[in-house]
Amino acid sequence: MMKVGSFEEAATVFGDPLGRIVADPRHSYEEERFVLLGLSKHQRLLAVMYVDRGQSIRIISARRATPRKRRNNEEITH
Repeated sequence: MMKVGSFEEAATVFGDPLGRIVADPRHSYEEERFVLLGLSKHQRLLAVMYVDRGQSIRIISARRATPRKRRNNEEITH
């Protein structure tokens, strides 16, 4: 897994207007989890795994997008 600069950087992905959110049913045991794929403020394409708790969002992990996810994202946004 490639490290991301910080959870603060990962949080900036939520501001990407072209970010994509998908459900993560494989990891949704007690809570429904999601994956957000988008650009951070440093223009890095990140995959951010999180839980939406209504009033707050809990970031579980974040990493640079894999080459496959990068290609998929480029096809959708171009």
